[in-house]
Order: sequence, then C-alpha cells, then structure tokens
Amino acid sequence: MGRALLFALCVFAEFGLGAQPTFTRMYQSGPSYSFNLIELHGNSILAGLVATNLINPEGYIEHSGYYYNGGTYWTQTLRRFAVNEFYFTTVTSTPPPTPSCDLPVIGKMDSLGIVSVMHRYDMDAGSCGHSPGGLEITSTGGAITWGRDHDFFALRTDADLDLVWAKRIYRSGGLRFIKELPGGDLLAGINMDTAGVVLARMTANGDFLWAKSYIRPKGIVHDALIEADGSFVVIGYTDSTATTGLFGPPPPLSFQPKLFMMKLDGQGEVQWCRGWKSPTNLWYTPFSARIERTLDEKYVVYSNLGRVQDHNRQWPFLMKTDQNGDTLWTRTVGRTDYNYLTQDLLPYSDGGFLLSGVIYGNMPNGSNGLMYIYKADSLGHFPCWERAHTIEAFDLFPVDSSFTLVAYDVPTTVSPLFVQDSILDPSIFTTFDGCSFTTGIPSIQKRKPPIRVRPNPNTGHFTLSFADPLMAESYYSVYDTMGKLLFQRPLPQGKVTEEVDLSRFGAGTYVVRVTSKEGSCYERVVVE
Repeated sequence: MGRALLFALCVFAEFGLGAQPTFTRMYQSGPSYSFNLIELHGNSILAGLVATNLINPEGYIEHSGYYYNGGTYWTQTLRRFAVNEFYFTTVTSTPPPTPSCDLPVIGKMDSLGIVSVMHRYDMDAGSCGHSPGGLEITSTGGAITWGRDHDFFALRTDADLDLVWAKRIYRSGGLRFIKELPGGDLLAGINMDTAGVVLARMTANGDFLWAKSYIRPKGIVHDALIEADGSFVVIGYTDSTATTGLFGPPPPLSFQPKLFMMKLDGQGEVQWCRGWKSPTNLWYTPFSARIERTLDEKYVVYSNLGRVQDHNRQWPFLMKTDQNGDTLWTRTVGRTDYNYLTQDLLPYSDGGFLLSGVIYGNMPNGSNGLMYIYKADSLGHFPCWERAHTIEAFDLFPVDSSFTLVAYDVPTTVSPLFVQDSILDPSIFTTFDGCSFTTGIPSIQKRKPPIRVRPNPNTGHFTLSFADPLMAESYYSVYDTMGKLLFQRPLPQGKVTEEVDLSRFGAGTYVVRVTSKEGSCYERVVVE
C-alpha cells in the first residue's frame, strides 16, 4: 500500500534527561480533531497534524507523511500500539452514486506515515454522519472507537481491523471515552442529558455490567486514567452550559462550574473527589480536559479556561496534583486577545509537558488561526506568556445512583480502503516562534537534515552523506528492526560521505546510527 519514505533525525546530548528546554511553536496548517502528540525513541514527537509529522525535540518539523484517497479525511486521532506501529481514526464519505455519508475509518501506519491497512465501517444504524471521537488500543492488539459528541455508538475490531462488534445506545447522550481495564473489561465515560457524569463498566463484548450517575444533573466527564489495581481516576466539570458561542450571551450567574478529579474503585464506589473553581475566567466546559500520569507517579491535568464575558474558550490551564488529588502547582499560559483551544497533553521524558491545540486571533500571513505546540518544564513553566491565575480548591462528595443502559448490536459492513502514501515538504507547514507573537514575525527556517541516505530504498548498497564535514572522529552503527546491532565502523574527522553495504543481510528495514560527541543521528534504510 505504501512506498519507502526517508526520515533523518538528530538527537543531541543537550536534550537528554536533566535538561528541560522549553519552546513555543505555531504551525501554518489545517486543523486536526485531536492533534495527538506521541514521544518516540530519540525524543522526537509524532503528531497527527493533517499530515503525520515527525517533530524534533526543539519543535521543528523534520518529516511529513500523507496519504491520499478521494473522500477520506486526514488523521483524526492517533495512538501508539508498538515501537513502530500506530493506529489512527479518520472519516470517509460513501462513494457515488450513494448519497454522501460520513463513515468511521480505522487504520494502521508506521512513524513515517506509511499506511499498512485501513477499514471503513458502514453501520446500519438508521442515521448518517458517524465521525469517530476517540480511539483505544486493546491489549490484544485490536481497536475501539466511538462516536463524536452525541453520536452514541461504539465499535471494536481485532488486530486485523476486522469487526468484533458494533453497538448503539438509544438514549440522548454520547460516549466521551472507553478505556480497557485490567482483565479485559471496559470503562466507559458517558455524558447524558440530566444524568450528570455517567460511568459504566462493560464486558469485552460491549455489554453493560453496571452504569452509575454522579454529579447530577449537569455534570460532564472528559477523561480517565486507569490504575494497575483496576481503580480509576476521572476528570470533568460539575456543570455545563450550551452558551458557548463567541457572540452568545454571557452564562447565567448561577453557572459556577468546578473542574473535578474523582477516584473510584473498580465497582464505581467513590474513594475521594477534589474540585477547583475558577472565580474569574470560568472553565470552558464543552471541550476536552485530559489527565496523564507524570514520571514521578503523580497526575497532570490540562483544561481550558473561558473568557470572562461570554464563556468562549481563552487560555490553557495546566495543573499537577499528588495521588490524592491535592494540588502541587497550577499554570496558565496565553496572550490577551487570543483564544486557545487545547487538544492534547504529553508528559515528556525529560520531565516537561507538551500541550497542543489551536490559537485563534490575528495571526501571521493573514491567518485567523494556527496550530500550536507549547512545551513547559517539569514545574509547568513556559518560556513566555505565562500568566498568574487564582483558583479555589474544594473537597466534593458525589453520590452514585445506579441505572440501566443497554447496548444494541448494529449490523455493520466492513470494507478495505486503499490509499497512496506520499512525502510532503515539511516547509509547507510554515513554523513560527510563539514567543515573538506578532503578525509580522518571520517563519523559522527548517534545519538541514543531519544525514541522508541515497538511494533509499536500495539493493543494499547506498551512500551515507552528512550535511557538513564531521568535526571530530565518529562512528556509525547498523541495527535490524529488532534493535540488534549488526556492525559498527569508524568515521574520520572531515568525512562528508560514506559508502555502506548491507546486501549480505538481505531485504528488510534497517537503522543507521551516526554517533559523535555532539550526540546521535538516526536514519531508516529500506533494502529491497
């Protein structure tokens, strides 16, 4: 389905554990539903930003892979399964002469964006327009996706993306997440009219074991973190409102939502619950909040603050707590007169934190919105535009109420999709420094790739070339796909090119690593 692509990445020693460089980058690009961030070996970042982009530890795009198929959208949600295997969701439209209808798609790709398989799922659910809202990878190698917003469906596949089941709940509401629990059961987070926060335990076959409602009538849930003992921590808001438009009226005075974090055991019994009120900029409740585990086994949460006057989104909010939900620190970042919509959170291997999303306002090149990645250090400090923001902490005491939910099987037709993989010039995603935030700032120049392989793919004979003559004695190493070292060779100072022969190892994919006192550079090589 795909063809070999080229990727070069240099990882310098200054980005190792202990050093915590921060940055603010903005990208001229189309929007992405999730804008997921995944850290790879070597500290690079895989990001689903229209194309599948590999971004180095400084926030520069080094490689962009894209797939083409008439009627199929770009990557919506991206999740890692193995070292070089990633699942993604997207949407496709039914082909003519069938009336246009959006159908969910699940696919697999590698870190270069090469798609190995894609399947479309046409559910006979009496409605049209089923966009996936999230993605969970199961321990058996399958995938689970569910409907966006109030499209109340879920479907599960096996490791080959063949359908295991498709379910629909005929109630007013929608799934916010599905997480796999130890042992194979599933935890579903559900938002339903007047039911408040709904959590439900399901079997691996998608049938409900129990469903419980908390923080009624207008509480909403956004994310969950599963603990090793089968307990879980969920986050959301104690209140929500439909008044979210830029030009809509302000929310009523009674609208005083709290961001909450709630710990429950495997049967849904509340262990503790913490709440945080933002007295001025109220929480922007409709959009996502996320919780992740930090390197030191604490919790980090992001949320979105709303504007004072109209409850529209405004600034990202970042908070770290201990394992009891007690606040350790809070941070807010953003510039006045700009609106931020945060979409993903990544705890980074050096202890820092990355946020991704969209910035709206008067932007460079006449744009009214740019995608962004901001990186904070381990204490949540950003390199610029950090803001002081006061919140109030509370203990909350939610009471659960059990009720019945039924998931009905939906006949579903599965069809393969075929796409053409392509390389995009990373420079088309014009990159800006977010700390220089004016409409006249120049774009950041893309760095030269540190090493290149020509040709690639090849028959085993290729030339390894360096962007500049080597400043000191170095060496290169060759590894197979399992990480086994095959051989090493020295590289003298001043070297510009090196001839390499892998023909004796046969066809396959290999990694060439060039090591010097400055750090290591990696290159993938395909031998046909």
